[in-house]
Amino acid sequence: MERTKQQRQERIVEILSLLHEGGNFEEAKRLFTQEFDGVDVTEITSAEKALIQSGLPASEIQRLCNIHAAVFKGAINEIHRSNYEHEQPGHPVHTLKLENQVLQSLLTDEIDGLMAKIKKGDWSVKERLLAALTDLGQLDKHYARKETLIFSYMEKYGITAPPQVMWGVDDDIREQLKGLRNYLAGERAAFNPLSEKWAALKEEIEEMIFKEEEIMVPMTLDVFSLKDWEKIAEDSFDIGFAFIPEPLKWKASADALAKEAEREPARLAAIQQARETTDGIAAGLADGGSVSEAVYAEEHYDWQEQTSADTVVFPTGILKLEQLLAIFQTLPVDLTFVDKDERVRFFSEGKKRVFPRTKSIIGREVVNCHPPKSMHIVQKILDDFRSGARETADFWIDIMDRKIYIRYFALKNEAGVYMGCLEVTQDITDIQNIEGQNRLLDQANV
Repeated sequence: MERTKQQRQERIVEILSLLHEGGNFEEAKRLFTQEFDGVDVTEITSAEKALIQSGLPASEIQRLCNIHAAVFKGAINEIHRSNYEHEQPGHPVHTLKLENQVLQSLLTDEIDGLMAKIKKGDWSVKERLLAALTDLGQLDKHYARKETLIFSYMEKYGITAPPQVMWGVDDDIREQLKGLRNYLAGERAAFNPLSEKWAALKEEIEEMIFKEEEIMVPMTLDVFSLKDWEKIAEDSFDIGFAFIPEPLKWKASADALAKEAEREPARLAAIQQARETTDGIAAGLADGGSVSEAVYAEEHYDWQEQTSADTVVFPTGILKLEQLLAIFQTLPVDLTFVDKDERVRFFSEGKKRVFPRTKSIIGREVVNCHPPKSMHIVQKILDDFRSGARETADFWIDIMDRKIYIRYFALKNEAGVYMGCLEVTQDITDIQNIEGQNRLLDQANV
């Protein structure tokens, strides 16, 4: 007798539960293959939601998501599409898959080959292997586009849990790659530990390729509109690409847009299903209710008579929009404003940002702009700002050979009502090296 949707879901959860209780992978795979012809992506995410709601920590889901993917590998059903725009050069999905093809070649043809030579005792290729691992570091741009752009649209449609899980694995891969490079660069590198580290890293990367192409992409193709993909394609150039030259600029064809209009009811149904399968997994803390902001009479200054649409009037002067934009672009700091509802509302566009920002983050919950392992820290800062427990939070980190200073400030109006948070990020490497004096008068004869 054919199972109902609910019965299918319950059985998938039972099979996955065996793994989390220490069961045998091969047995779980056998049970699934024996009982199911295939599985939809939404059934996988719904099962993971049920496990989390039963008390399993999200971090445990992350740890075992490779095993989940392996259980279902080869059995994930294709979902009907209205068109094949994603196969066109320049479409974000085409670009992602092209990068993955080059990435797979780097893993298998280049790095595996060099590891085979070292296994035979030929350490003369060590520098070449270090260079290949440096090339592998381009993964950061591949993952950054996914995390900054694709994840933000997934969240827009209520698909909250998969981005958190995948971002956590992305960060694990970044850390493993860093550790592998540091180990190889050391004087005591030996083949066996090197081989073990490489095998673990390669497996994680290849599993992420599978998860991107067989889980994330089908889900997003079902839910995202062509206009969403156009915006993702446009913003991708702000972050950059990995392993390949810049792709062609892509726009949806008129034929594709017409077909999309025909399948809009199916897309809306897919969005609803996505929301149902991920609701509540990554629910944040309640914001404690809204605070009414009183209206205060401001002193009237002469320049406040300005009425042109391109003029901004401040209590201390006026600026044209063009001037204001130039100021933000010139300041040697990156500014990001998060409103009282904890959503990103503005960021400055300096000539060289420390961290990438794209317009797709506007309106996004700020905690979702951070890796899962730091979400609780960001939330704690915002909660403290809101309660008045603190007014600032400072951090400094090393990125390559640069010292980065990150500061958070609570923003309040004159009545002390909390309005949001300002993040200020600055590369202070050169500032730290300043010695002596360089006075204005010293420049008189320059």
